Amino acid sequence: MENVKRSILVPYDFTSLSDYAIEHGIQMMKILNTRLVLLHIVKDLKYEREATDKLKKVAEATQKKHKVKPEIMIRPGKVSNAIKRIAGNMEAVLVIMKTDGPKGIQRYTGSRAIKVMYKSRIPFIVIQGPPQGSMLKKVLFPIDFRYENKEKLKWINFLAKFSKPSVYFFRPNVSDYRIRSNLRFATRFLEGRDIEFELVHARGKKPFTEEVLEFSNFLQADLIIIMLSRSISIDKILFGLKDQKYITNEFKIPVMCLNARTDLRRYGSFR
Repeated sequence: MENVKRSILVPYDFTSLSDYAIEHGIQMMKILNTRLVLLHIVKDLKYEREATDKLKKVAEATQKKHKVKPEIMIRPGKVSNAIKRIAGNMEAVLVIMKTDGPKGIQRYTGSRAIKVMYKSRIPFIVIQGPPQGSMLKKVLFPIDFRYENKEKLKWINFLAKFSKPSVYFFRPNVSDYRIRSNLRFATRFLEGRDIEFELVHARGKKPFTEEVLEFSNFLQADLIIIMLSRSISIDKILFGLKDQKYITNEFKIPVMCLNARTDLRRYGSFR
């Protein structure tokens, strides 16, 4: 059977921010050797023809400007559910999605972007502006006590098959055997795969998330990789979601968002 290229999916809503998402998508499709698919969600199929005509024009304009013509897809549904469902069904490699940032009560409960990504099998890269350079030269990896840090390593290994990123482990200024254990595992993992990395200690003078973002800006990181919270509890709402702080960071650094999962081995290589 003929091999079929996997896809990067870009949800598109005819805004300038989703135009930037296309630019990020083009960068990543060239690195990962994938197709690029633009997805627009309509409330009802009666809007399909109009949306198709508009999206075709976007694809044509993209081809004229970037010499890449993306495929297009129109699907009905609710945005918060449809994007991750469609990405999973088509076995997309990545979803690259823009965010406008939280508004009103979303500042506490999480923006629509978090709701779209929540429990998705497919990783998302969330962007807030145009690409500032290569997406995969400097990757920041915040280390914490969670077991899921190991899943982030598997994605770094996956990306390193196509690029040669420098990885920066950023660890909190606390003594916790779980963090030490994760760090030992991480260093052995990358050393065994000849992936360049550096360990950076937080100063501990500010909340960890703030120090991660400030160092990312100093480093001019191309990507921050985080694990999304397993659940959104009332405590997390009251004290603010750290996921939200990463995703809508003031420095507009793209953030790769992963949900805990057990089937990552399927992404060891393209078929």
